[in-house]
Amino acid sequence: MEKEFYGCVMCGKGVQNANKVSFSKRRTKTIRRPNLHTHHLIVDGTRIKIKVCTTCKRSMRVTDREIQAKAGAVKAAAMALAAK
Repeated sequence: MEKEFYGCVMCGKGVQNANKVSFSKRRTKTIRRPNLHTHHLIVDGTRIKIKVCTTCKRSMRVTDREIQAKAGAVKAAAMALAAK
């Protein structure tokens, strides 16, 4: 049985192994995990759930806003032409 990939679906950011270093310089192993959120996407009319890191989620939100702004600008231009 294989382990499930624990990481971002978009960028591939995953688990990192690291050392915690105390004041006395004693090293203990630790695991650093990415900040993953479940994000819902609509692809071809179906809603799917994916695990995405917060950086990718933020960039997806920004691109969504840009798309909506462009659509709004096109709609406003069309209404202006229709009013003439």
